[in-house]
Amino acid sequence: MPRECLEMNRLALSRVRSVRRTFLFLAVVALLASPLIGVSNPGAGTAPATPHFGPNVMITQAPAYTAGNPSIAVGSDGVAYLAFAGWAGPTTGTDVFFTKSSNGRTWIPPVRVNNDATAFAQTNPSLALDSGNNISIAWVDGRSGNQDIWFSRSTNGGQSFSPNVLVNLVTTNAQTEVRIAVDPVDPMLIHAVWTDTRAAGNPDIYYANSTDGGLSFNPSSRVNNDAGAAEQGSPAIAVAPNRDVHVVWRDARLVGRGTDIYAARSTNRGGSWIYPSTAWVNDDSGNVAQQEPTLAIDRAGAIYVVWTDYRSGTTAPDIYAARSTNGGVSFGANVKVNDDVGPVWQLQPSLAANSGKIVVAWADMRTGGSTNLDIYASTSLDGLTWSANVKLNDDSSAASQFQPTVGIDSTGDVFAAWFDTRGSGQDVYGTVLDVVAPVSSPGAGLTGDQGAAIAFNASASTDNLGIASYAWDFGDGSGSTGSTGSHTYANAGTYTAALTVWDYSGNSATSMTTVTVRDTKAPVPLGGGDRSVDESQSLFFDGSASTDNAGVISYAWDFGDGSSASTATANHVYAHPGVYQATLTVTDATGNSATSRFQVTVRSSPLLGWIEILAGIVAVLTIAVILLGWMAWGRRKRDEKEAGRPSAERQAQPPPPPRDSDPLDMSFPPAPPKDP
Repeated sequence: MPRECLEMNRLALSRVRSVRRTFLFLAVVALLASPLIGVSNPGAGTAPATPHFGPNVMITQAPAYTAGNPSIAVGSDGVAYLAFAGWAGPTTGTDVFFTKSSNGRTWIPPVRVNNDATAFAQTNPSLALDSGNNISIAWVDGRSGNQDIWFSRSTNGGQSFSPNVLVNLVTTNAQTEVRIAVDPVDPMLIHAVWTDTRAAGNPDIYYANSTDGGLSFNPSSRVNNDAGAAEQGSPAIAVAPNRDVHVVWRDARLVGRGTDIYAARSTNRGGSWIYPSTAWVNDDSGNVAQQEPTLAIDRAGAIYVVWTDYRSGTTAPDIYAARSTNGGVSFGANVKVNDDVGPVWQLQPSLAANSGKIVVAWADMRTGGSTNLDIYASTSLDGLTWSANVKLNDDSSAASQFQPTVGIDSTGDVFAAWFDTRGSGQDVYGTVLDVVAPVSSPGAGLTGDQGAAIAFNASASTDNLGIASYAWDFGDGSGSTGSTGSHTYANAGTYTAALTVWDYSGNSATSMTTVTVRDTKAPVPLGGGDRSVDESQSLFFDGSASTDNAGVISYAWDFGDGSSASTATANHVYAHPGVYQATLTVTDATGNSATSRFQVTVRSSPLLGWIEILAGIVAVLTIAVILLGWMAWGRRKRDEKEAGRPSAERQAQPPPPPRDSDPLDMSFPPAPPKDP
């Protein structure tokens, strides 16, 4: 492993005193804590409460092959901006890189920030954003042979960075532990503080600013107001909404008190500094160490300071917090943030405030024991009461995680990153606490056919940081997962389908949609079937046993002889023998129909034949009787007419002329003359 990279990450384990004392500090941590740590992870084996921090992702990627010292800030655009130091190969050594992510899971390829062509190490970056999300980064740089503070800025979202600029104009000895902040009103006004050893053996806190967006920096000035040989270090800086500049640091000036957390503020861009009524922020009785302070200011101007505190014993440092609501004139009672009990180490806090929320993350030994550190976090709405601590890293290995950095977006989502020794051994990992529930959108009402696949699409569902999973309940006892899919309903009807979506922090949302499944299954006509009957005999037809998934609503009988019926049952008489092709058609409520065809054989009846013969004879006889009666009546009429004439007329009357015979004339021929 490259020497520069090892030094970079060892330095990052703790900013207790100075670069040269970092390695000793961590060795002491391991030696003192090893017999004392044996705490199990609270809640292990149970599902985390919702919302929770999402899956860890490795941020490091080529061209940065190993990495550490992450520094994060979240912009007004909801994007997480991250700077880190990473090994880029023997040519340039350890460099400062930039990356960003809109969701905390996918990060752009790292962009190299420092523009030197040497193999000197660049480490310990600090990143800040202005109101337009322009990116400012300062870091510790060894290109001149000494450790100095250098700076670069990007105004195109990190696609490229400006030429590097030296911040400390006095380059005597080493300058380290840089932190920067940007004025909330003037994006060209950039503030920087760092630990400076220009006075040999007497590290101090120095400040400088740039009024031209980082193209150049004004001469630096000392922030701490002691003139002795006491050591100051680990500065942090923030700018209030009223543009006052606030700085905190670790200070050992008072013999017998150990190291305390000191604070100062400037109302004139660092021209002069004002100190609290009580010089130190911590309220312990003294003679113990407080170190690694971090600072954040919310939109209301409340100032929050968090640090590592040894008041409970040198073998069990804790994370403590204090708040000022009067612009830094004074600070309130200190509050312990970590909730574990016992001699467990907590150190390296990182602090952020936004959207009415304060969050602290730190390295913690409660789970892994003396040799393994994890990242824990807690949130607060007022800086006085803090939530139950939660573990951020999701590995179960014996790896260590430290150097946490946190940021909060405008909706309260928390982005965190840290140095992680799992896997390749030196990487930056990250996670997100998403506090905004997703929006479930299964689409408008769906319509499809029974027995056919109906497409479901949840792609219109949204979440501010991305949806992790989808679950469909199709309303018929079945379901599936995935943003898209299809389902086939066996039965027609109206169903209520539900879509539930989850984000990566466990937030969920469910919404419904109506699925109308059209009935395409034809009914089954029952009641047909071939049959035989004698002519003129009544035949019963019954289709009431016909079935349909939704029910039969109409029946249509065609008896094959020109007759029909529209009831479930019917009687019909065939008048003549023969073979008839009959049908039964049934229809359901959606118009699906089916027809059953069958044959009816009508037989001739012998008795009916004799009856018909007799009826014919009777008819003939009836006609004959009628004819005879008519003929008799006609004869009688002629006879009566003849009887009424005189005798002479009867004799003188000539015989009728001959005429053609009428084939239909049924009169009898005249009688022959009688003998005289």
